[in-house]
Amino acid sequence: MNANNPERNSPSQSSQALTAAVSTVLSVASGTAAAQEAPAQAPTGLSEVIVTATRRAERLQDVSESIAAFDTDAIAMRGVQQIDDIVKYIPGMSISEREPGGTTIIFRGVASSGIQFGAVSSSALYLDEQPITQSGRSPDPRFIDIERVEALRGPQGTLYGASSQSGTLRVITNKPDPSGFSAWTEAQLNTVSEGDEGYDVSAMVNVPLADDRVALRVVGFAAEDAGYIDNVLAPSQGQTFDNSNLVDKDVNTIQTTGGRVALRFDINENVDATFTTIYQDINAKGHSDVTPASDSYPGVRDLQQVRFEHESMDDAWYQLGLTLNAHTSIGDLVVSASYFDRDFQYQADATDYEFNFNCPRFDADGNPNPPPPFCQPNYIIYDFGGDPRGFATNDEQTQITTFEARLQSNNDAESRWSWLGGIFYSKETGHTEFNSYIRHYADTTAFYYFAGLQYAYYNSTLQPTSDWFQGIYDTDLEQRAVFGEIGFDVTDKFTITAGGRWFEYDRKFKLHQESPLGFTGFSLTDALADTSESGTVAKLNLTYRINDDHMAYFTYSEGFRNGGSNPVRPNSVLPHDFSSDTLKNYELGTKTEWLNHRLRFNVALYWMKWEDFAVQIEDPQPSVFQLGYVNLPSADIQGVESEFSFAINDAWQVDASLGYNHGEVSEATVLDFGGGLDPVVVTKGARLPLTPDWTGSLGIEYRARGRLANAQPFVRLDLAYVGESVNNLEGIESVVAAGGVQIQDAYQTGDLRFGLDGERWSASLFVDNVWDERANLFLSNRWAVQRQSINRPRTIGLQFRYDW
Repeated sequence: MNANNPERNSPSQSSQALTAAVSTVLSVASGTAAAQEAPAQAPTGLSEVIVTATRRAERLQDVSESIAAFDTDAIAMRGVQQIDDIVKYIPGMSISEREPGGTTIIFRGVASSGIQFGAVSSSALYLDEQPITQSGRSPDPRFIDIERVEALRGPQGTLYGASSQSGTLRVITNKPDPSGFSAWTEAQLNTVSEGDEGYDVSAMVNVPLADDRVALRVVGFAAEDAGYIDNVLAPSQGQTFDNSNLVDKDVNTIQTTGGRVALRFDINENVDATFTTIYQDINAKGHSDVTPASDSYPGVRDLQQVRFEHESMDDAWYQLGLTLNAHTSIGDLVVSASYFDRDFQYQADATDYEFNFNCPRFDADGNPNPPPPFCQPNYIIYDFGGDPRGFATNDEQTQITTFEARLQSNNDAESRWSWLGGIFYSKETGHTEFNSYIRHYADTTAFYYFAGLQYAYYNSTLQPTSDWFQGIYDTDLEQRAVFGEIGFDVTDKFTITAGGRWFEYDRKFKLHQESPLGFTGFSLTDALADTSESGTVAKLNLTYRINDDHMAYFTYSEGFRNGGSNPVRPNSVLPHDFSSDTLKNYELGTKTEWLNHRLRFNVALYWMKWEDFAVQIEDPQPSVFQLGYVNLPSADIQGVESEFSFAINDAWQVDASLGYNHGEVSEATVLDFGGGLDPVVVTKGARLPLTPDWTGSLGIEYRARGRLANAQPFVRLDLAYVGESVNNLEGIESVVAAGGVQIQDAYQTGDLRFGLDGERWSASLFVDNVWDERANLFLSNRWAVQRQSINRPRTIGLQFRYDW
């Protein structure tokens, strides 16, 4: 909610309007129902969701773990299109969104840095059978023709490996169906409050081939997410130029295109193979963060930013996957191989960033000039002329190759024993090139200084350039693992399951930095770090099934995150190595159903110990710009996750969730680097960043018993609450212009959707963010002057789908 714009509706006014709208829709639907013949009633009860979180197909309620799952119908009814749409329904999961394209998935508060570069993520993102996780910048697959989304909360180290230290989000696509032809098309038009108009079109066709043993499924989609942020006129901090050439409205338009082709071959009744290729490209004309009013830019208002250079982002990736399933007499075999290739690029305005580096020694009249607040002490090498204007570019290429084979006991086996064993291999290579440019840098004192050194000491000429800093970072991570689980039914009600994973990894990190480009002197850095490590993690689960509808369980599980080496400059005081960190989870939960499967209530309580956790820090020497990782002793995290569903009758259903999380540093730490440097102090009780203390959601769905236009009317209202969080760890922030710990305020949103479901078509009108709540998703100090990632304003749209 924006307090700066009094013309917007207050929460009470919006709530009254929302209540009136719902009442009107329900009255129309009920009145129409009375006038027409009532259809056959649907069976009363909650729908069942089949999940594969434990690597075998099971009812969600039968899995003794804390899992949230959404099938195709649930995704469609809630209007979910990407990760940030679904996270509000999942207690124990949160995301941090940093522009450009910096999405971090967090489970149970296991996060140490608001911004980080180069470390392994503490949570995993899977697309079908392949992990596609990238720390601080995970891909965001469009949820088109998705079979299921599963959120596995808590360490999944035994079955899913290193990036699943605190949890795993699985996005599972619909597979080809050889049994029959099917197809659909869907179109959406929408408009954003104080913004532009957008659209979303998609289609799917499933074609059986070769005597119903082969099927081809093709999916395509294109969308334009309307812009709603304006770049407004403002003078530079040095007051020597402005951004009049870039002033524009709705600069953050995003276009997404993509598709999927999958071919399934049922070799015989026991063996099938599926080959899938997926492609997606996200192109943004600007960045979706705003500039808050400050001393630097006091005139900006809601939904506005100040940028002096063009900004853009392009995220193109594809995945190739092959999965073989075989049912044999000794067990069910699954073999999967995948290749993922991603090219992520952005350009960002760096004018404010470079102004805070800038250190002009004298003004235009030759008088001493006091440095800006964050000025580096080596004045001459940062003398950019007083008021620099510039931009930064970033180009990341990532390739991930994955192979996994697992054999598990048959689902239809009558033995009291169950087992699973497998092997895993992955190789990830990454290449990142970051460049920072200053307009007319070759005319500055800083460039003349470097050019003089180059000629005097290295007998060569430094060519004129605008590139004042270049960093090239190459990573190579190779992982191998053997994993397994074994379960034993002690009685018909009591089961013990134990699991473990042995892992080994090799990680290489190479760094090359030039400042400025072409200078071969003291600012040239080449460093190579190589780390190898092996270890094990374990899991123990005790499950007691009171009856078919009630279960209680206890789980002890471990997760790990790869350590590594810091390829630092010779004069850096940061350590050359940092160790892997481990997470130990103690969890007590229950899953219950009541009233003939009409009422469902699940709850899990957890306490976790995060040991030797790695956090990124900046070298405390003012003259050395260097990032690296250090290990802090431990953090304690505790919380609760609960979910509730009630099918009141065949017309009304209520869904709700509630989550609480509290994570804090459990031991005070003083990082003393010597040499007269001020120590970095992290106090006991410092709160872990990025995770809200409380989250909650409430969904109310109504389906009329009657018909309107030969279709069933429906209404769904979803409310979400996200509590306050902090944007970084107290005492540590790995950016040049650290701003200290800041509170990210709590917020509430509401989404309303109503429409008609026909036999072969559906149409709906939706209002997302009904009362136009303004939420700060992340307060970022990455570019010196703070930028805020915000949620999308109120969006109203029409959607139509036809099944062929």
